[in-house]
Amino acid sequence: MKKPQCTTCDLCVAQRAPHSWNFNYLPYPSHFMLINFLLLQHTPNLFVFIFSIYFSDAHAVFEEMKRLGITPTMKSHMLLLTAYSKTGNVAKCEGVINQMHKSGLKPDTFVINSMLNLYGRLGQFEKMEEVLTAMEKGSYAADISTYNILINIYGRGGFIEKMEGLFQSLPAKRLKPDVVTWTSRLAAYSRKKLYRRCLEIFEEMIDAGCYPDGGTAKVLISACSSEDQIEQVTTLVRTMHKDMKTALPIYFNLYGEKGVARSNLGQYIGN
Repeated sequence: MKKPQCTTCDLCVAQRAPHSWNFNYLPYPSHFMLINFLLLQHTPNLFVFIFSIYFSDAHAVFEEMKRLGITPTMKSHMLLLTAYSKTGNVAKCEGVINQMHKSGLKPDTFVINSMLNLYGRLGQFEKMEEVLTAMEKGSYAADISTYNILINIYGRGGFIEKMEGLFQSLPAKRLKPDVVTWTSRLAAYSRKKLYRRCLEIFEEMIDAGCYPDGGTAKVLISACSSEDQIEQVTTLVRTMHKDMKTALPIYFNLYGEKGVARSNLGQYIGN
């Protein structure tokens, strides 16, 4: 006998998603049984994630948790924030932040960075900069990840001066650029095919004691406009970092050998 199952509700759709355990042995899948199954499995965080799909706002999720005797934690709020952020739902994310304050929980740097990234991805730069101002005034502790997000967003948007201003301000903030910082900065020039400028920044990166990873190599190669430049980058980066000895031959085979169409570059490297 075929099990009765709702085909329209997002909660039931989520039920059929693959997890480390299987819902298929439930005799008659239903909202009530799914909820209780999650509780019996001691998986309140998955409960939060699934209900972020089912309910229209954060308040409703937490009210349902309270009704079922589950106390929302910082992690619960962060899971909700992550779920809503992935769909680009600013209103729901802001609702989670408000709910955190009502619950007496202070958003940490990770939470605020998530909001920065969301505003930036959606082009809401005014809100993003308001959050940054609040962080820099001491309300929250900005870390290198905060500035990595901003440098990446400004670089992708073509706001080179703003990106460089933030990068140059890091020493005064006692923050040291990491490989993500340098690679994000490189990527801004790589998108414009400014090969020489990329090499200059790469040299600065090495002089600062920061060594490249696979992402750095991809960004440098995407700045190239000839096979000679690709070979130069391959040789240069390989000598800088032992991990590149295995990574770069793959890139070189993709882009440096004769017969490989340059039009395929975008298939491997996102601009």
